[in-house]
Amino acid sequence: MALIQSGADSTLLTVDPTFKAARVVIKPDEMLGAYQVSSATGAITTVAANGPIFSFRWAPNNSTVCVIKRISVGFVCTTAFTTAQQMGFGVVMARSFSGSDSGGTALTLTGNNNKYRTSLATSSVTDARIATTAALTAGTRTLDAQAIGTNYFWVAGAGTSLTQTDLISYDANDYPIVLANNEGFVITNLVLMGAAGVGTAVVNVEWFEANTY
Repeated sequence: MALIQSGADSTLLTVDPTFKAARVVIKPDEMLGAYQVSSATGAITTVAANGPIFSFRWAPNNSTVCVIKRISVGFVCTTAFTTAQQMGFGVVMARSFSGSDSGGTALTLTGNNNKYRTSLATSSVTDARIATTAALTAGTRTLDAQAIGTNYFWVAGAGTSLTQTDLISYDANDYPIVLANNEGFVITNLVLMGAAGVGTAVVNVEWFEANTY
């Protein structure tokens, strides 16, 4: 009978007596820290098609990477559009991201903010920000020609909402978004917001940071 032993100690691999399957445990990825941030826009209105409402830039000036696990967006219409319309949001990769977007509200990720565990390293995210009432102003970056995740929905009037919806979701055995130095992503409004319409968007981002991936 063969025995499989750990290379670190004397622990042996156990086989379940009923199903004759090896007993293993899925553990988290090797990482420096794990984080999640949730933020809401102000009362956005008349945002143009492809106008950015959220920006996330990774520029630690070293070889560490940022692994994006989940990006979700929600929306509620607070003032009706003159005419009911379609809306949508998309996640677009930003390459050669050497200058952060501006405007809106910068998120505070220093110290222990938004860590999953206090003992983890402070996040090295360079800049993350969300729109207030208008689109963000683009920094120095090259966006991909197409989004990598989108969602469209119909806005019929005040109170119409998009429940929080994953645009990007990483599960075990999936390959995630891996950001190297001076890379990131933006979330854009996909359809011009028509006259009079006002609403609030909510963005959630979950990620971890690692020496390698």
